[in-house]
Amino acid sequence: MTKNVNLVAKAMKDHYGECQDKIKHFVSVYTLAKTIGELEKLPETTQEYLEIAALVCDVDECEKSKAEFVQDMLKKENIEYDIVDRVSFIVDNFYDYDHITGLDHQILLEAHMIVDFKERNCDRATIVKEANNRFMTNYGRAFLKRAFGV
Repeated sequence: MTKNVNLVAKAMKDHYGECQDKIKHFVSVYTLAKTIGELEKLPETTQEYLEIAALVCDVDECEKSKAEFVQDMLKKENIEYDIVDRVSFIVDNFYDYDHITGLDHQILLEAHMIVDFKERNCDRATIVKEANNRFMTNYGRAFLKRAFGV
């Protein structure tokens, strides 16, 4: 598992080059998602999907869709088909809150939202609304409470 995650992390660093804000963002999302997944005791395969999806979920690529870019990048790194398929699905349906298809997807959304709340300095009312509507995991809620007191 670690080998695939490391390959994707390096590919993302190479993709963003010296853009420190982009790198800081994907590392923050990855770190929080990884931690929540481990605390929620995800199966190893699901944890790997989560960690790789966390690294690539915000990739910005103009020439292709996000899912196409992710598929190409993962295939270039010789990542197994089942991982490419699942991660591409999550990326392609990332903001479709009505089609969350597993804890990997749910945890990724929660981790991403917490990082975004911090980066955008969201107001308390917005955070509370999103917390009530979108957060489902015990540890996602715990991190949200710790970070924002909600």
